[in-house]
Amino acid sequence: MTVRSSRSISVRLLTAARLKGCSRVVSDIGDPSHLTCLRGFASEAQGTRRATRGPVNFASLGLTGITAAGLVYYYQYLKEQKLKDATKTLSAGKAAIGGPFNLADGDGNAFTEEDLLGDFALLYFGFTFCPDICPDELEKMAKAVNSLEQAGKSIQPVFISIDPERDSPKQVKQYVKEFHPKMLGLTGTIQQVKDAAKAYRVYFTKTDDSKDYLVDHSIIMYLIDPKGSFVSFYGKNYTADQLATAIGSQIENWKA
Repeated sequence: MTVRSSRSISVRLLTAARLKGCSRVVSDIGDPSHLTCLRGFASEAQGTRRATRGPVNFASLGLTGITAAGLVYYYQYLKEQKLKDATKTLSAGKAAIGGPFNLADGDGNAFTEEDLLGDFALLYFGFTFCPDICPDELEKMAKAVNSLEQAGKSIQPVFISIDPERDSPKQVKQYVKEFHPKMLGLTGTIQQVKDAAKAYRVYFTKTDDSKDYLVDHSIIMYLIDPKGSFVSFYGKNYTADQLATAIGSQIENWKA
C-alpha cells in the first residue's frame, strides 16, 4: 500500500501551481502585443535582447520543472514498487513472515515475541507523529478488538513504532492508551526496530531529513496465534467490522 503524507501532497500541489503559472507567463511573453509593451519601457535594442533572452530563461525553468516532476514520479514509482513487493511477499506463505524480535515496552522493559505467547495478537507498525493513517488504523483495530471481546474472543492489540529516533517508550505508552486500554506500545533501538520490521516484511522510509519528517510505511495488521506463528494479514481496505469477522473466523478455525 502506498502511504502518501499530507506534506508531500502539499508540495506536489504547490509545484503543479507554480508550473501552471510559468506556462501562462511563457504564453504571455510569446504574444507580440506584449513585446511592443516591453519596447515601450526601454530602447529597441534592449527590447530585442529581452525578447530573445526571455523565452530561453523560461524554457530553462520549464525544463527544470519537468525534470523535478519526473524525479517525483520516479520516487513515487519506486515507493509503490517496494510496497507491492512487500505485499507479494506476504502472500507467498506463512514461513516468510514473523519471527524473533527484541524491543522495549512502554516502561522501557525488554519485550520479545515470547511475551505474546498464550493469546492471539494483532500487530501494527506505525509512528506516533503520523498525522492520519496510523490513528485511523489504530481506531479500526480498537473497534475490532472490542467486537471480538464482546463475542468472547480474546486478542492482544500491539503497536510497534518504526520511528525509534522520536518515539521513546514513554511516548509510545501514552500514545496507544488514546486508542485502547489494552493496547501495547513497543519501540527499541534503530537496529531492533529494523530487525522487527524485516521479520514481518514491513516497508518503511523517511520522507526527508527535516526535523518534522514523516515516515512512509506498509499499512498492514498481522495476526499471530497463541503459539507465536503468523496466521494472516489485513490491509487498509478492511473495515472494523470486516476485520473483526475475519479474525474471529481465524480464531475459531485455530481452536477447532
